[in-house]
Amino acid sequence: MFDRKLPLWYQLAEILRSEILGGQPEAGGRIPPEVELARRYGVSVVTVRQALRALADERLISRQRGRGTFVTPGPHRRRELRLMGSVESVIAQQMSEETEVLEQRVIPVPAAVAGWFGGEREIAFFRRLRRDQGLPFNYALNYVLPEYGGQIDAKLLARYPMLKILRDVLGVKLSHVQIAIEAQRATQEVAPPLGVDVLSPVLLFTGVVFDQRLRVVDVAQIYYRADRFTFTMDLDVSR
Repeated sequence: MFDRKLPLWYQLAEILRSEILGGQPEAGGRIPPEVELARRYGVSVVTVRQALRALADERLISRQRGRGTFVTPGPHRRRELRLMGSVESVIAQQMSEETEVLEQRVIPVPAAVAGWFGGEREIAFFRRLRRDQGLPFNYALNYVLPEYGGQIDAKLLARYPMLKILRDVLGVKLSHVQIAIEAQRATQEVAPPLGVDVLSPVLLFTGVVFDQRLRVVDVAQIYYRADRFTFTMDLDVSR
């Protein structure tokens, strides 16, 4: 998991930083105790303390005596660049000739996406790996309202992006998609399927799909290998 050429505390800090910037845990959320982190990542408590100290110096976390360590609510927020585009461009971007369905089940709504799904207790969860010419291309996680997720089978998942399934196969009346793209470092979950080392750069595409009643019907978190994919924007400046 860890590169022997780099200090362990530095690599652990990078992993925790990626998780925090990815919203896990959310702002204000509690970081697990030092002993639990040491056990999870197979390092010493001293290494954990060094990593947390580095994150505290960046003001990503705050350590409160007697209470624990928490993600700070403000300093790590990122400025957004909002762009207008077509749904077809999003669908085309996610298409792949080879898609492997890794997981499909109903799970309790994770804290990382709970804010989008209101009072829902369970959500349909899908995990896929797409390849291009046999090489890993992107690793996709989808969280879909159960009323729609229950109608989706493995054959559809292997053939189409979720947005196309919802709109064109299930006939869901969609309103719009909010998209965010950011650079992250590959975590323990993301690195193996993409075939990269932990801490390698990846691009995270997050798409939140709304229906015409402005309910969130799908949250897609898609990780792209930074060395095999580029986002391209075409802006009209003629006016």
